[in-house]
Amino acid sequence: MQVGIGTMNEKHEFVFVIWEAARGFESQILRELERRFRVVSSREVSWPRNHFADNLAAFYGWRSWHVWRNKARKCGTGPFRVVVVEDPAPVWSRERDTSGHELVVDANVYGLKKSFRALTGRSNVVHASVTPEETVHQLAALDSPRTDPIPFRPMVYADDARIRASRRRVWMSLALDVLVPLLAAVASGVAVWADVFAFGTACSENGLVELSGLVLSAACGALMTACALVVKSGRGAHALAAAFFFDMAVREADFLLDRAFGACVWPWVLTAVTLTFAAVVVRYAKTVYPGLKTMRRSRRFPLFACGAALMLFVSQFLGRGAVWQAIGVADAAAFGHFVEESVELFGYALMFVWAVPHATRFLRARVRQSKSSAQSARNL
Repeated sequence: MQVGIGTMNEKHEFVFVIWEAARGFESQILRELERRFRVVSSREVSWPRNHFADNLAAFYGWRSWHVWRNKARKCGTGPFRVVVVEDPAPVWSRERDTSGHELVVDANVYGLKKSFRALTGRSNVVHASVTPEETVHQLAALDSPRTDPIPFRPMVYADDARIRASRRRVWMSLALDVLVPLLAAVASGVAVWADVFAFGTACSENGLVELSGLVLSAACGALMTACALVVKSGRGAHALAAAFFFDMAVREADFLLDRAFGACVWPWVLTAVTLTFAAVVVRYAKTVYPGLKTMRRSRRFPLFACGAALMLFVSQFLGRGAVWQAIGVADAAAFGHFVEESVELFGYALMFVWAVPHATRFLRARVRQSKSSAQSARNL
């Protein structure tokens, strides 16, 4: 809700902080700040790594050790960029912070902060002060960095409700991190059981396991393609991921393509898919490394890594009939094929449960960015 235009302090200065994890987007952010505001100063700041969490606590003005240690890990503890800007025409509106408290903030700065966070795909790597009081406090904290730990004083938090909410989020995230792989394993097991016992196709090329792998890999490819379309800053990396998943989908669909269009068609389809996405990767080559770093920092990236390892390497090793023949398994070739397809499906399931929240985060950020831009336009 808009409450006024340029009615508070005289200079209307605000602080933007580009933490280390967002330095890959620094040039884009600086260009936008120069376009929207008058840049008063820009400098690089370094805090002692072993006291980074202490400085975060002093900077933000409330103390919660597990929160600041976690934020230091996510935003990076290396040098960061601090930009002080002046808004010549602030638009003051009422917004709620993460604790639910209503604040009078500069809608221009508030909207741009949300846009930058949508640009990076993460909510904790770009900071902006949105009130005059916050600006004064944070400039003082930046000018006097701590080189000693803040004395630990339990239960002296500025907002206990915020701490409790943070702890609930941590426990829920841990529970999901445990449950999601278990659910993927159960779903894969059900598909294998149905393929072998219900349908009697024994993991053949037209069986449920093979079709499930096709659907999961194609879904992952579609999600990565959507990310590449809406997130320009990571387009090259998402196009690379989309090429990987769609290539796997073509590999799983070889029997369908050969049956529909004739023998040996699928290698040509595979080549066409690869070249199409390779052209996008080359066109946006500068966004590959920053995008891959963003992917690697996602909490469930280990699921993708494990899934890829299972699908590309472990399944191939366990699918060799010689391995099972050495153990003494009867009909080792058929059993090896069964194990190979089962492990591949579990790998696809793990990569799928990584791709869904990863893509959802970027797509939701794009929606929020669009709404924020529309709100800023209305305020102007």
